[in-house]
Amino acid sequence: MIKKKPINISKIRSILFQIEEALKEMESFKTMDIDEFVKNKKNYIIAEYYLRRALEGILTVGSHFLSRLGARTKDYQDIIVSLGKHGLIPVDFAEKNKNLAGYRNRLVHIYWEVTPEELYTVINQHFEDILKFYIYYQELLKNADKYGFERE
Repeated sequence: MIKKKPINISKIRSILFQIEEALKEMESFKTMDIDEFVKNKKNYIIAEYYLRRALEGILTVGSHFLSRLGARTKDYQDIIVSLGKHGLIPVDFAEKNKNLAGYRNRLVHIYWEVTPEELYTVINQHFEDILKFYIYYQELLKNADKYGFERE
């Protein structure tokens, strides 16, 4: 029998803290109207930075949990789908949000095409989803044994 690698609790906590910080920073954009958001270029810069960090965190933590189960993924989108397949997040939630991985790629690889209006819309449409990932990951960490994870 192959011994599973334990989850790296300190790494996960550190990344979850970063996701929490990103959520706090992005929350102000939810109450802002689109014209106000677009008018100030700093809003776009801050929003892009924290959305990218939140998405990177979601994918990094998801990949970490999956690797401890011996699961292999072919790309970022597959990380989210696999989290659902392995019962770590609800399958319907995974399906609904798998495109967030693609949006991470858009922010990183074709960032020049991302408009302030688009960024505003994505944050407002997916803020609660990012928060749910954060909550699901907190639950996984808290109840690691229930999900078959060994602690370090």
